Amino acid sequence: MITVTILKKNDLIVGAQVEGHAEFAKKGKDIVCSAVSMLYINLVNSLESFTQDGKEVNGSRKINFENVILKNMPSDEAELLLRSFHLGITTIEQKYGKRYIEILEQDV
Repeated sequence: MITVTILKKNDLIVGAQVEGHAEFAKKGKDIVCSAVSMLYINLVNSLESFTQDGKEVNGSRKINFENVILKNMPSDEAELLLRSFHLGITTIEQKYGKRYIEILEQDV
């Protein structure tokens, strides 16, 4: 199962952690993992390309764990991108179920 943790500060999204494998299908055919990965990669690239917000991206690809967290409170642009990521993964969770993806929220 993929676990996505939405990191919040003062009710604003400031980051996200992605961990695990959906195991929806065999490696290379797993559309749930692909969808979550694409949303996450797009989030990181969009934060870099369209905002001035400082961020940290870290984790170990060996254990399929990554996180992105903003260094300060998000700009309006960054907050919109983070909310869009949240909407996308929520849609995946609704479509495929908590057997494959679970979304948590955590105050930081």
